[in-house]
Amino acid sequence: MAADVPPAGRGHLALFSWQTILALRVLNEVHQRYGVEVSGWRLAIAQLQTLLKGRSFPSLWGAVAVFPNAQEALLKLDGEIYAKDACLTVGLSRHLEALAEPSQLPVEAQLPLFPAVGVRR
Repeated sequence: MAADVPPAGRGHLALFSWQTILALRVLNEVHQRYGVEVSGWRLAIAQLQTLLKGRSFPSLWGAVAVFPNAQEALLKLDGEIYAKDACLTVGLSRHLEALAEPSQLPVEAQLPLFPAVGVRR
């Protein structure tokens, strides 16, 4: 069984889409910066993933993920602002840069909260 799963960092097998990895990186930043409980943000991150689907990678440069609460996510593109209540914000450019240059980021450092799991088809 273990022989079916290639070692991390080898080959070109993608286990996750770039949108999923971006959403998980944002969740990791929210956890590290604000100390939030990861499981409590499941709905907001799922909504962020939905917002990212269908968007091109270049269109997200300068964008910001906005979390009015742990259940909602908004995506503000470059130049748009969120001027309502207090919220958590995470700029996406730094994360997009890391995804654009994967050789500069070791695989094991990408998502320390979520270890990759091999899935059989």
